[in-house]
Amino acid sequence: MMTQTHTLVAACLFARPERPARQNLAILIGSFLPDAAIYILFIWSKFAQIPENLLWRDLYFSEPMLTFTAIGNSFPLYYVILLIAIMWAKRSTTEEDYGKLALGSTLGLLALAAMTHLAGDLPVHAKDAHPHFWPLTGWRFHSPVSYWDKNHYGGIFSLIEVALGVVLSIIIYRRFKQLWVRLLAVLALFTYVAVPAYFQMMMG
Repeated sequence: MMTQTHTLVAACLFARPERPARQNLAILIGSFLPDAAIYILFIWSKFAQIPENLLWRDLYFSEPMLTFTAIGNSFPLYYVILLIAIMWAKRSTTEEDYGKLALGSTLGLLALAAMTHLAGDLPVHAKDAHPHFWPLTGWRFHSPVSYWDKNHYGGIFSLIEVALGVVLSIIIYRRFKQLWVRLLAVLALFTYVAVPAYFQMMMG
């Protein structure tokens, strides 16, 4: 799915107005982490003046990008982070350990948000599937459905994703009263038009 959809899903599942700001921020970061390497590659390509077609049809599927995306999309990695967070939180039994409990909770939410991202990607990546169980195995689930490829129902799924994004944005908008959060929810809706328009313009 598109990055903003992953963020909206994680925010709806885990973010709450009563949570400490650092925990809600960790949820946003966790939902973004699996795609972080892609954005870094994209930004670098602009400075290096790499043509769009070369970027997405060659460099994206080459090393070291394949390793970076494998790391960012690894269920085992985030599972280990989650276990560490749970163990850390369980060891916090006194008021003096409140800092450890808070850190464990924050780290756990980050891991859960990232794993939610991976769970959303697993059924909608066809030719560009990630090795979600790296480093245990390089196996990839090549789904018959793609979130973008029209040869794998991408056109249909795109409409479903936009509808889901609208619903999730409304939930976030109504749940949070802060202006900046509401602006982000509206901005997420804008990206459903802006991102496809950009790729259509650059790659056809």
